[in-house]
Amino acid sequence: MSNSTVDQDPFPITIAQLSGNFCETIFFGIYLAISTSCVLIFYDVWIKKQQRWDQSSRIYWIITTVALILIMICTFDTILGLVHNIWAFIDSSDPIQEFQKTSSWINLARVSIFSQTFSKVSMLT
Repeated sequence: MSNSTVDQDPFPITIAQLSGNFCETIFFGIYLAISTSCVLIFYDVWIKKQQRWDQSSRIYWIITTVALILIMICTFDTILGLVHNIWAFIDSSDPIQEFQKTSSWINLARVSIFSQTFSKVSMLT
């Protein structure tokens, strides 16, 4: 076994970033489709005032607001991931070095978004 095969990473960070972003956009699309259907149902119930909704106080506005904030956070996080990949592969000469910069503003913003998401989810429970 030579040194070159030992030094090679079986799953390099560039492929990990691309596959992670691909999976993130797939799941974001599923989440967006489900959220859109929920908003349409909410709109139908709230505007048409079906008989099972006697009062507008039965609509949980806090949960609705948190759900809309979560949609915005997920959208922003997906956009940041795509921008990070574009910067690493197009604008940078060394994508591996770009992905390993933990102090870049994009990585810090994504960590901040991640922590905010947990606080919003805890509001729902």
